[in-house]
Amino acid sequence: MRKDLEQIHQQIMAIAKESDQVAQSKFTEDDVRKLQEKLKDIDREYKEGIIDDRSPTSTNWQDDPYEHNGQGVVADELSRVHNQLYMMLTIIDK
Repeated sequence: MRKDLEQIHQQIMAIAKESDQVAQSKFTEDDVRKLQEKLKDIDREYKEGIIDDRSPTSTNWQDDPYEHNGQGVVADELSRVHNQLYMMLTIIDK
């Protein structure tokens, strides 16, 4: 996994761990929204199913970020955490 993707992977895993901890207690909508805010930075980098981890100075037009090791893992993890937070929001007593 490339260094940029590894850092994003670690960020997602930290948010996933925190959401698991929050889910084990009586949580509020604000608790879940705070976790969603943490995902926003990652979402900004996530475009069309990838994190574009190519060097901005690269002139190699054959460098396809879809083929970079770890893209699928990061995409799956990001989706899983988003789904978990969505499910948490749906079970909150309003």
